[in-house]
Amino acid sequence: MTPLDELFLDHGPRYDLAVGTPDPGDGGWLPCDRLLDPSGAELGVLLDAETGSSGHRTAHAAALTLIAVYAGRVTAAAVLDWALHGRVWDVRPENVLVRPAAHGIGGVRLREARTLDPSLTALHSAVLHTHLLPLADALHARTRAGLRQLRGGVAHGCATALCASRGAVHELAPRWAEFSAGTCLEPLGEVVEVAGHLRYLRRTCCLFYTSAESVRCASCCLTPRDERIRAYARSVLTPPPPGRR
Repeated sequence: MTPLDELFLDHGPRYDLAVGTPDPGDGGWLPCDRLLDPSGAELGVLLDAETGSSGHRTAHAAALTLIAVYAGRVTAAAVLDWALHGRVWDVRPENVLVRPAAHGIGGVRLREARTLDPSLTALHSAVLHTHLLPLADALHARTRAGLRQLRGGVAHGCATALCASRGAVHELAPRWAEFSAGTCLEPLGEVVEVAGHLRYLRRTCCLFYTSAESVRCASCCLTPRDERIRAYARSVLTPPPPGRR
């Protein structure tokens, strides 16, 4: 069993990374380096998938949802494994492929399962400077979505990589502070502990309330901070309905 398999089994499907070139008949995979072209067909495919599934009325709102969903899935395993074990997986866009799905990413593949220098600098380069932030720039150029809001989605997704895991809170909270310190993500939100779980509180709006679902996300900055924390606490303490796990 590889470290990537263990990460998936220990922490859930968000952290599942397939390895290798897809079979010729296994279609729908998009090379992530092609997504960085603002006028490229691949970025259009990803945006159309998000628009169709969420019912967004504007391209810029779809872009804001897309970047948070993307950052919370495509590079999540790399951020979490660095936080827990100090490994830095090569998630630079030329080594990654994604498959679109309804309101999300249906699959992530690494062309090669290789690690980089185990440093925060290498992690920032692979996750932020070559991948997520250039993707935010491409979505800004294509849809005119606000760059600060797009970067807020990057921050939300990267924080979710830690908050959604089954890792120990006392280990992961300081790792978020270390990861975000000195970057453009630092002022865009905060990680807080709520009832023994980590939760991210945004300071930028993703406009999800303008989608067909017409609801604010749980982390919405339009909801007062204390209300968000109380709602998160209720969600932790309230047992699921019968028949649901």
